[in-house]
Order: sequence, then structure tokens, then C-alpha cells
Amino acid sequence: MIVGMTVYPWDNRCSKLVGINIVKISEVDYRDYPDLCMKIVVEALLSLPSGSYTVVNHTEPVPCVMDIRLADKGCGLRLRPFDRETINSIKQPACLRVVVG
Repeated sequence: MIVGMTVYPWDNRCSKLVGINIVKISEVDYRDYPDLCMKIVVEALLSLPSGSYTVVNHTEPVPCVMDIRLADKGCGLRLRPFDRETINSIKQPACLRVVVG
């Protein structure tokens, strides 16, 4: 189960343009309307400016880290195994946060 998600830009070029957006989803909506909730999350990701991002899915029992590249003509995704060092080495402030609860 996803309990939240945080998106970090790879460079400050994107964070200056975006600021931080917060998407809140109730546990009831997440349980009763999972497809709609995922559509909202995907739309929030696709609304970010073109660039590279690290996505930390706060899942139970351990987080999942993904790198995504958003471009005008699509996006790319690379999954990485959980690595606390990766999460601790993120220097940029978050540009998107999804909170479930």
C-alpha cells in the first residue's frame, strides 16, 4: 500500500519553476476508488516541467525509489531497489508530495 509519495527534481532548474505541489487523497477514496486516485497521481506527475526526477514511494514495509524523465514527447522510468543512501543523498527540495490519509 502506498502511504505517500515524494518527488524530487535532479537539479534546481525544475524546483524553481515548480515550487511544491501537495495532493491529498483520503484513505477511503484510495480504498474505494483506486483507479481514480492513480489517475490523479499520474496527472500530477505529468504536470511537472520536463526534466529528471527521483520519486520515492512511501510504501509499507519499505519505500520504492524510481527515476523518471519527463519530456514533451513522453516519459521514461527506471526502478531502483530500496537504498537508504539514495534517499539520504537527495539535495533538492521536494516539488510534489502525495499524501494518503
